[in-house]
Amino acid sequence: MPTVAFRTLGCKQNQFDTQALRRHLEDCGLRLESRYEEADWIILNTCAVTERALAKARGEARRMRRLNPQARIFALGCGVRYAAQTFIAEGCVISGNQALAALGLIDLGLELTTPHGFIPKNKTRALLRIQTGCTETCAYCIVPSLRGSSRSVPLKDCLQTAVDLTAQGAPEIILTGTNIALWGRDLPEQPRLQDLLSALTNQSGIARVRLSSLEPHLIEPGFLEWCLAQSGVCRHFHFAFQSGSPRILNAMKRREPAPQLIDYLRELTRQDPSVCLGADIMAGLPGETERDFLDSTEWIKSIPLSYLHVFPFSERIGTPAAAQNDLVPVRVRLERAAGLRRLNNDLKKRFIQSNHNHVGDVIILKNIKPFQGLTSNYLRITFSNNFTTEASRFAIPMTDDNISSIQIQK
Repeated sequence: MPTVAFRTLGCKQNQFDTQALRRHLEDCGLRLESRYEEADWIILNTCAVTERALAKARGEARRMRRLNPQARIFALGCGVRYAAQTFIAEGCVISGNQALAALGLIDLGLELTTPHGFIPKNKTRALLRIQTGCTETCAYCIVPSLRGSSRSVPLKDCLQTAVDLTAQGAPEIILTGTNIALWGRDLPEQPRLQDLLSALTNQSGIARVRLSSLEPHLIEPGFLEWCLAQSGVCRHFHFAFQSGSPRILNAMKRREPAPQLIDYLRELTRQDPSVCLGADIMAGLPGETERDFLDSTEWIKSIPLSYLHVFPFSERIGTPAAAQNDLVPVRVRLERAAGLRRLNNDLKKRFIQSNHNHVGDVIILKNIKPFQGLTSNYLRITFSNNFTTEASRFAIPMTDDNISSIQIQK
């Protein structure tokens, strides 16, 4: 049987797909090989969310070919579903080929295959995929056409996976998916995300739980209040806001966050500045004017958010936004993205300063000196050289005596 090596690009969903494929190929008798130069097969799991991601996947295909000219390079995943000919031109065998089909594998990313959770190599935190796919129709986004509509992992399977990950030593479990706020809505009893969190936090001894990105129009203040009252749920919420301009949100075909949610977030940051609020923000959607951009920037400052993930608009063929004739010049997109990143630096500094001398709920990320940890509210801390602990989770004052550096987790 051939030996096989893996290269995975893109989101956490791709990591899960690779894990499922790795397990399946091992069951079929293939031997895993960590060195690309020595593998008979190289499986490249690709991404297409932006043109930059697609270009990186093409570059990796070329790099793998240089490293191992004799290997069969199989390209799978979103990049192949989006632009198959691109990878054929690089000499890749694309998904659906006979060699993989003979092993019962046709494609990646279209099914909720097990494992539903795993601890990435050289990491301490675990990932638990609770759903995949999305039913939203954002004008700029290609993901629903590549991953399909939302499909949820049943509650009992999520709970058992969380128990197993905790038993493997994970001090924290990150709930991941394409759009986790949709979890449960396709299941027979139509549970909601809070029902899943309640089951997880009521399970004795389970690791603390962190939410990944949330669609704001699907979230109500009561849900956030409930989360903040649970010691087992991290005090960190990341929202896919994309823009603070109502006109641009409408152009994106996105629903605005409820005014009650934004009012709640503003009051929350005033009363408890230690709660971490992050956001995805896009710059340069077709039709975005300088006024729209400034409105969005002022809106971000008005909450204020704790940090930003900034993305310049990238045309994806097949989406409504890519077909518009009022594209913002690439230079302007990049300039606006750079301005948002400067704002991000200011927001991060402000948030870090507001947490100085607070007590942090910490898990250990790096268990050799100097120890590194992650707080419930998403601060990565490096401890002083004299610090030592055998605990995997603990509370500690975030003072200069204990901490040598603090930054927002990447």
